[in-house]
Amino acid sequence: MHTCSEVQSSSFLRIDMTITTYRCPSNPERTGISRTRGTRLNKWRCSETGDERRSKEQFKNKKDLKRESDDHALSCPATMEKTYSLTAHYDEFQEVKYGGRYSSDILSNGMTLHLGGSLDRHVSRDRGSSWTSSKHRNRDLSSSSKDSLPRWSRREICLLSALVFAAGMCVILGSMLALKYISLDAQQDPQCRQDCQKKRSLLRAARFVQANIDPTIQPCEDFYSFACGGWLRRHGIPEDKLSYGIITAIGEHNEEKLQRLLLEPIRRPGPESAERKVKEFYRSCVNIEEIDKLGSEPMVEVIDSCGGWDQVWVHSGGTAGWMTEGAPQRPDINEMLYRTQGVYSTAVFFSLTVNVDDKNSSRNAIRVDQEGLTLPERSLYLGQDEDSVKILAAYKALMERLLSMLGAHNATQKSKEIMLLETRLANITISDYDDQRKDISTMYNRITLRQLQKIAPSFHWKRLLDQIFHDNFSEDEEIVVLATDYIQKVSEIVNTTSKR
Repeated sequence: MHTCSEVQSSSFLRIDMTITTYRCPSNPERTGISRTRGTRLNKWRCSETGDERRSKEQFKNKKDLKRESDDHALSCPATMEKTYSLTAHYDEFQEVKYGGRYSSDILSNGMTLHLGGSLDRHVSRDRGSSWTSSKHRNRDLSSSSKDSLPRWSRREICLLSALVFAAGMCVILGSMLALKYISLDAQQDPQCRQDCQKKRSLLRAARFVQANIDPTIQPCEDFYSFACGGWLRRHGIPEDKLSYGIITAIGEHNEEKLQRLLLEPIRRPGPESAERKVKEFYRSCVNIEEIDKLGSEPMVEVIDSCGGWDQVWVHSGGTAGWMTEGAPQRPDINEMLYRTQGVYSTAVFFSLTVNVDDKNSSRNAIRVDQEGLTLPERSLYLGQDEDSVKILAAYKALMERLLSMLGAHNATQKSKEIMLLETRLANITISDYDDQRKDISTMYNRITLRQLQKIAPSFHWKRLLDQIFHDNFSEDEEIVVLATDYIQKVSEIVNTTSKR
């Protein structure tokens, strides 16, 4: 037989208790008998094999519970009056797991039933002695006051009432403000109020689709004509546009809505109000009377800040240089580039932008690319076809007129000089339709500022970038140049072109 050392793994105890009271006919005193039957289930585990076995122990006892007026028990022919019983289950920690047929009522002789422990006698103010469990006396006291609610102080009641009132007021005020802004937004634009109503929006969309399709065409044969035939039949390409479609129409519709918003009265007139600044800026652009009143003065101030129109070579205080007649000394090319690109956001000779690095999407890079032509395509400067000649002639006439209005002397000669410079730039510019411009890998060139300075020495690159980006760049800062040959040639053009 295999033997092993056993340890007790669990224990479970069930107790059945019965208390019977008897009445003594010749004496009002009563006595009670407590009978207790119990079963203990023990579980044992073998340390070596892990096998379990169970053992059961049964016990019973009988105890007289006597109401004593003196030190001896009462004896008389007694008759059974009433029996009270209970069942309690305990685990190995002596905690009650289950109780059945339990009553906490005080018996007619002053006895009280309790779970667990031995019965002790204590004094009751109403009925004299009663028998309670010393182990669970506190449970009796808590159960007797179970139905009573905790009392709140007057201060606590007042504070709670104030909090509830404040929360209610916050909810009411928040709802009122939300309704106010919703109503204001709905009143601003009837179209917005219509878009917020689902049924009308769906009907409007249905009418739009119905108006733009061509139901006479079978969609399985020509779906494009079926879906867009109605639109193409009702809309032509405007004279001032190269193309026109639904996206363009939506953009025009949004611009009309934006214009209505900008023309509405200013509701937030504070000095730092973004609404006020935007609306005043827009109104200054469409205020024709004020624009006519100011004339060319604002633009002339911009031109003068960039060096002015008429330049003559003068000697002043032992120094020589190009000077504007009646104006301060003309700033150098780098200062003018800073003003045009950094202040007025106009690209001259080349563009400076910040974009995601085409070969490393985790970083941004400063990008230098070709720029500087007024007309949209280099072929318009170089082409000899009838359309190119007409466009170039119209551009020259417009330039002469603008120069005259802005106070330039000999506008015809200056327009020719500007056209000659732009034509030279067009000769070194690569068309956007060229295959070379479509392949980023052939244009991509990452170099340092020191290397760029050697390629295009006519410009002070570090100083220019420091001013535009408000930073202090190192000579070893890497940038991306997309048109290295163009940058080199434009530096030569600037170096060989008269500063006039």
